[in-house]
Amino acid sequence: MQHFSVNGVSIAYQVTGRGPDLMLLHGLGGSHDDWRRQLSDLSRRFRLVIPDLRGFGASERRGPFTIRQHARDAAELLGALDIQRAHVVGLSMGGAIAIELALMRPERVAGLVLANTAPGFELSNWERRYMAFLRFMLAAMLGVAGVARTFGKSTFPGPHQARLRRRQLERASHTSRWVYIASLRSLTRWNAEDRLRLIAAPTLVLGAEYDYTDIEEKRRWAALIPNARVQLLPGSRHRSDLDSRKAFNEAVLRFLESVPNP
Repeated sequence: MQHFSVNGVSIAYQVTGRGPDLMLLHGLGGSHDDWRRQLSDLSRRFRLVIPDLRGFGASERRGPFTIRQHARDAAELLGALDIQRAHVVGLSMGGAIAIELALMRPERVAGLVLANTAPGFELSNWERRYMAFLRFMLAAMLGVAGVARTFGKSTFPGPHQARLRRRQLERASHTSRWVYIASLRSLTRWNAEDRLRLIAAPTLVLGAEYDYTDIEEKRRWAALIPNARVQLLPGSRHRSDLDSRKAFNEAVLRFLESVPNP
């Protein structure tokens, strides 16, 4: 891992591969390690820039931990690496950051992949309120490992996925509960749906068959983006990058091949 001071915070990042630049943004509670199943396939075609978001992984734990701040950090890191324009892939909270980056700095984003995410995470219905409350309480009382232990059973339910559950739990045990809670609080207050029409980059919206929101909901908001397409990953759940590695990687590569390189 390398480190660079970005907006006054030390951000850890990994660079690997050769080709056009592609930034990968992890989700809540994650780190660059979340993308381990993408490295071999994507690095053959792209130079991957994979940061630990501020507060996570090996990056400095200093706020604010807002979606807009993470997007500013991503843009600043690209500039620091002398990358004028890159493709961007974001998963879950990373997708929210990717949306904000594409809106804030459209000149930086050539192609956009939004995986298992949404343009807003406000607590607009009882399911979302219950999910957020449960995550807040588990994190406060049991740490992020408690969140991973509880949700890992639904994210990776199969007996053959025991290794994925263990790895998620191990990573979560090193994540600050207070950074997680602050990030979750910020995420539930963020919404960009009324700005989606301003996204200029060609966009792929990837949805898992058993994600927290269904594919029809993703099609609804994807239709607000001028140049977007939607693809369903059958049989997959919220962590498509892990439980459907081959299908996920092929979808990303196929889409980016159709987008002019940065």
